Amino acid sequence: MVAEGAPTSEAADYPNDLFEPTARAIDGLERTLGAVGLPDEALSLDLRRPQDYFGRVWSTVFRAEELARHGEEADEAA
Repeated sequence: MVAEGAPTSEAADYPNDLFEPTARAIDGLERTLGAVGLPDEALSLDLRRPQDYFGRVWSTVFRAEELARHGEEADEAA
C-alpha cells in the first residue's frame, strides 16, 4: 500500500527491498512446512499472537537464512 502511493519509483522500491529478505524467509518456511506435510496445520493457527506461533517454529531450529536459501534452491530447480 505504501509503495503504491509513493511519489517516485525509488520510493516505491524501498519498502519492497526492505522486506524482501523476510519474504524469502517466509517463502522458505512455507516450502519447508509443505515438505513435511504441515502447511494446513500451520495455516489453521491463530496468528493474532504471532509470538506464540513463531516461538515454536524458531525453537525447531529453522533459521531464517536457511529458509531463504531453501526458497532460492527451489526457484533454481523450477
